[in-house]
Amino acid sequence: MDSIGALALSGTTTMDSNHKPVALVTVTTLIAVVGLSAFAFGQGPKKKAPAVTYKQVQAIFDAKCIMCHKGAHPPAKMNLESYAGVMKGNDDGAVIAAGHPEKSLLYQLITTTGKKLMPPKNPLPKADIAKISTWIKAGAKNK
Repeated sequence: MDSIGALALSGTTTMDSNHKPVALVTVTTLIAVVGLSAFAFGQGPKKKAPAVTYKQVQAIFDAKCIMCHKGAHPPAKMNLESYAGVMKGNDDGAVIAAGHPEKSLLYQLITTTGKKLMPPKNPLPKADIAKISTWIKAGAKNK
């Protein structure tokens, strides 16, 4: 706050008593406008990303992955039909590093940062990748 505002709030000014309320209202209004501007321009509190459930993640797998990754002998032994199958992993071991999408093989494969892109012909939409990432960041829980 500037010196005029500080003086107006403290009541120590050279103004007569008739001007003190006007100065106080002016300073208070300026503070409110600056605060509201911060919210309007995205400087306010950050909203938490909405929680993503495993049910939402499973729906993505069902729509985009299950045609290959199901049954007794899926490619790379990666069965995406259930939470247990996802958490079991594949030939390389665990594919989920709970809390760390960037360290999760599954995330690397769906974002092309891994060995090969999955699904190979029709990459997942960014919204689906974001849901899977959010779920992994939150601990990859079965809820």
